[in-house]
Amino acid sequence: MTVASTSAYAQRTESFCCDECSEEMALPLFCDHCGTDYPERRGMSSFAILGLPASFAIEAAQIENRELLLTRRLHPDRWQQKEGRLHKKALLAQAAVNEALGAIREPIDRGEALLALQAADLAEDLRPQHRVDQDFLLEQLELQEEVRGKLEPTRRRNLKKQVRSELSALNEYMEACFSALEQDPKGDSRRQVVSQTLRWLGEARYWRNLQRALRGEVPGQG
Repeated sequence: MTVASTSAYAQRTESFCCDECSEEMALPLFCDHCGTDYPERRGMSSFAILGLPASFAIEAAQIENRELLLTRRLHPDRWQQKEGRLHKKALLAQAAVNEALGAIREPIDRGEALLALQAADLAEDLRPQHRVDQDFLLEQLELQEEVRGKLEPTRRRNLKKQVRSELSALNEYMEACFSALEQDPKGDSRRQVVSQTLRWLGEARYWRNLQRALRGEVPGQG
């Protein structure tokens, strides 16, 4: 984030400092020391709100550690004995954390969040033109139909292994695409990279849906 002025957005290393009490804040939207809030920052990206790098390659452990820290420091119970206004601010801060975590925890959602940051206009321009390959779509429909039936244990294990492998490969492809966008944000190949990213995201959604079906997370499937 570009700092408009030291007074309005006081920062120390990668964290924010409260303009009122000068303490380091766990969240740039709300001071967990004095209760001052900063509504003008609500337009920050999910990555910025959480204090995490805007990167597809974030480790799950890094997200989990940040979640634990923010949950501990921003828990609304800490503010229950304060005036109602402060307790409400704490609740809103925790809700903002949950929303930001939901936007980046899963690789597919994280990819969409990054596209919104790195190539929003281009992604929206290309999205209507993008279609999942018909052979791939037919394969996914057949697999979904198979999962809705009675799977033998060995077949279920093999499908789960296949899904994990496919998602892992797609994550690697998307990581390479986002790395290319970050390193050369105005390059001639930008349109092609975004188009390829949309393809990988589309295919990953189908594999994730199949994974959920195999786990019994999709109604009527399992």
